[in-house]
Amino acid sequence: MALVLASAHLSDEEFLKAFHAGTLPNSQFRHADHLRLAWLHLHRSGLPEALELVCKGIQRFAEHHGAGQLYHETITTAWVRLIATHHEATFEEFLRENAGRLTAALLHRFWTPELLASETARLQWVPPDRMSLPE
Repeated sequence: MALVLASAHLSDEEFLKAFHAGTLPNSQFRHADHLRLAWLHLHRSGLPEALELVCKGIQRFAEHHGAGQLYHETITTAWVRLIATHHEATFEEFLRENAGRLTAALLHRFWTPELLASETARLQWVPPDRMSLPE
């Protein structure tokens, strides 16, 4: 299934502003948009700050849209850390080169589905139980 960037009509600045202000509609924040958020923060701030901005931002976004229980700390952190290992020049290039791999199957290379689905993994960072994430 192809990744759909629901926020594609927004510039990077417009996207970040709308996301962090809570004005981005939930319908414009799908999986590819989560990845875009991580990509932008990683390329502006580096890993430690990007992790904080993305994790706290998605928590607030989910709560704002009445879906706070859906936020998953391990999955969010994993995607940020995985994206941080990529060096494509643009987000569009990153999507084009990796779209087929940016699925739950990638996470299951590192975590068993049972661990990733656990309440503990949803609430806090849980390291992979299959193999370490790339640095």
